[in-house]
Amino acid sequence: MQNHYNWPLWHWHFEPSSICTLHCPRCPRNEFPETLVQTQLSLQFFKDNFNFDGIRKITFCGDDGDPIYAKEFLDIVSWFKQKDPTVSVNIVTNGSYKTPEWWQNLGSALNEYDQIHFSFDGWDQASNENYRVNCDWDSAVEGARTLRTATNATMIWDAIAFRFNEDHIDHMRSLAEKWKFDQFQLTLSTKFGSKYSHYNTVGIDPLEPSQKFISGSHRFERKIDNLSSRRPKTDLALLENIKYYNNVKQLYKDQPIVPLCMIGTKGMFVNSQGYLLPCCWLGNRYNDVGGEQFYIPENNIKSQGLENVLNSRHWDGFIKQFNSLRECKNKCTSSIVNKEYATNW
Repeated sequence: MQNHYNWPLWHWHFEPSSICTLHCPRCPRNEFPETLVQTQLSLQFFKDNFNFDGIRKITFCGDDGDPIYAKEFLDIVSWFKQKDPTVSVNIVTNGSYKTPEWWQNLGSALNEYDQIHFSFDGWDQASNENYRVNCDWDSAVEGARTLRTATNATMIWDAIAFRFNEDHIDHMRSLAEKWKFDQFQLTLSTKFGSKYSHYNTVGIDPLEPSQKFISGSHRFERKIDNLSSRRPKTDLALLENIKYYNNVKQLYKDQPIVPLCMIGTKGMFVNSQGYLLPCCWLGNRYNDVGGEQFYIPENNIKSQGLENVLNSRHWDGFIKQFNSLRECKNKCTSSIVNKEYATNW
């Protein structure tokens, strides 16, 4: 496949579905419902465009939707794993409303190279629904416990720190250990009133936690507790990531930006409509991130095919903007892009 711009084709970040059953208040699907397009990617889309060697990692996570609600999600995962059992599959989901049989089938498709994150911010229905509005706690927990018996994939309880749960983190961690999760991951966010005043809806931000639970950088931060010795098997993706980091860091050594999209850390992002974007940060539908420039016909894989989109001259203009786009300056400034930063999704 021609790759004129030397994109890191080893890691792909797919949003297979923009559909979700939840109404999380700080998700773009609820903040900007007027521009939401609910759609999904088919198995045939992947067969037509991603049937090539060299893919080391696949992340299924959406800006707008949850991957498990794509109609053919099980078939898509199975196809990638049958094509290459060593490819690393990373799934992020809220886990609600699927049957134990569905989770058994997913577990059968995954193996020891893979990991799945369950986004649980509470410890029961009432607490989890403080943010994960319209979740089904019982089905999500049953799904996680069913999956544990069905797969050797690494399982992570992924909680965001909020005001309502900051005093219950130890309890959530103990539940994660009881239900045999392999890691407990606490995510520190920035989407609070002290950073963005429009969230101060009642004079304060009702979701904002104490300062120690807010990210100090321009991206989320993670604190990880290991609950077992299970980890994804030999990470071929990490080896590719390090190779690209070394090359790109040298290439941009005198520049204010070291672009993660050229390293592959976040993965080349393909949204549920088939548009290709350099990363999911630019894929967000917030009107100040600069992502609208990518929603053009020549950037749609469904209509143009992957190779044509990868090599479109449209990218010349984007590459010249590295140093001016707000998201690029915030997330990829050279002062913060070290090896650790550039090898953590």
